[in-house]
Order: sequence, then structure tokens, then C-alpha cells
Amino acid sequence: MACERFLDDHCLLVEPACGAGLAAAYENAPELENFSNILVVVCGGATSTINQLRELRKANP
Repeated sequence: MACERFLDDHCLLVEPACGAGLAAAYENAPELENFSNILVVVCGGATSTINQLRELRKANP
């Protein structure tokens, strides 16, 4: 899950909605291959906990 990877990489927890943009960047989405610079807006996880993210991943393998 991109949110957990970002947490591991940057010690910052982000919300699942933010994870969608991160996933595209982390997975090198083909839609992005023609761009040389990619900007991902990262929002904080003020309402998320790591346990919530893990439960979400379990529910959606």
C-alpha cells in the first residue's frame, strides 16, 4: 500500500486518498511515462492511524 510505503520512506502518515497519487508515482504508472517531472501533492494523515490503514489493506487485499 502506497501510504505505508510513504510512511516507511518519509516517516509521515498520509490518508488513503493521498495514497492514490502516491501509488501512481511509486508504481510508475504508464500514464506518467511521457512526463519528465511529476508532482504529487501529499496531504497529512490527521484523521488516519496506521492501524486503520492496515485494517483497510486486510479488507481490500
